[in-house]
Amino acid sequence: MTYRENPLLGRKVFFLNPPLSIENYVIECLKGDDYEVYVIPDYTSAKPILRLFENAICFIFIDDGLTLDGWYNFIKSFEDDVSLKSVFLGAISIKTKPKDQERFLMDLKLPGGFVMMDKKQEDLYHQLDKILDINGARGVRKCIRLVVDEGVKDVNGYFSYNGLLYSFKLVDISVLGFAAITPAKMSSIFIPGTVIQNVSFTMGRYSFVTNVIVLKKEIKDNNCTVIMLLDKKLPKSIKKDIHDFIYETLGRRHKDILNAVLKDMTNYNSYKKLQDADSGESGESEDSPEELKEEVSEDQSQDKDLSKEEAGEDKKEDSADSQSENNQNDDSSENQENSENNQSIPEKSESQSDQEKSESGDEKSEESKTEDNSSGEDSKN
Repeated sequence: MTYRENPLLGRKVFFLNPPLSIENYVIECLKGDDYEVYVIPDYTSAKPILRLFENAICFIFIDDGLTLDGWYNFIKSFEDDVSLKSVFLGAISIKTKPKDQERFLMDLKLPGGFVMMDKKQEDLYHQLDKILDINGARGVRKCIRLVVDEGVKDVNGYFSYNGLLYSFKLVDISVLGFAAITPAKMSSIFIPGTVIQNVSFTMGRYSFVTNVIVLKKEIKDNNCTVIMLLDKKLPKSIKKDIHDFIYETLGRRHKDILNAVLKDMTNYNSYKKLQDADSGESGESEDSPEELKEEVSEDQSQDKDLSKEEAGEDKKEDSADSQSENNQNDDSSENQENSENNQSIPEKSESQSDQEKSESGDEKSEESKTEDNSSGEDSKN
């Protein structure tokens, strides 16, 4: 499918992070037009869910939840994800400035356009309805249809024929008709173009009785698949019950998916490299397993080489550190010896000075004695 081709069976419609005004009015109006509409409460669940539904269309309310650049990065990342390239995106805002609107429209792929909420809710609904119609959201189907799987209980049909009660299991149902499976032995009852009167239906808490028209049948193995149309005169109240049952069932399925998917925890507000945002969840790499193995082995060998180089550098650093420590020890020991010598020198000088003083004192005393003796001899004479 090319980028602009619309799918035959339509698109599932999602609103990501919608305000209450859209959720309570616009979405309900779109459901009334039989669009298959869902709400995704925040961006962490968006990508994991959208990957499950090829060709979906998603309108993103960009005024909160992330920064404006964060939403820009989030939308841009879809272009790099193979599993999301078929998803159509649109932006919705109340306060985005014209220059930022232009940046989104010029730089990003937005088939859903950039919708400003500067209008009445009814006008907003009609604008979104036109966008969905252009992008083929309904497909060839005129109304919403529920595929009845094992998770849907108490959905059956009953009718009386020739005094016997027959039952059948519904395969799918809409407000226009349904498909059912019956045993092959019942195939003779279902003649295309005939009307079966008073067929009873039970769908959970809903039940009703109406006439049906056999459209066609197909016998395969031991089963007969029959396609039947509901009476055109079916009351609106019964159509509403069928419609409500379908959306209630689809809503429960969607809630189960929301609770089951792994969340996308990418911080798009600081998402600089617009690459694969969910590589841990989605396996979006296009490389083959062999190439990945080769890359891993190369990375490992590079890591080993780096570790060897780092180990060698560590050894050099250790030896340099030990040498510097030895030098520091030698310097410290020399400094200690010098300090001890410097301390011992002043002690010696002090003792020498005391000794010199005592010697000079002795010399003076001897000189005085000599003078006394000489003076005594002079007096005698």
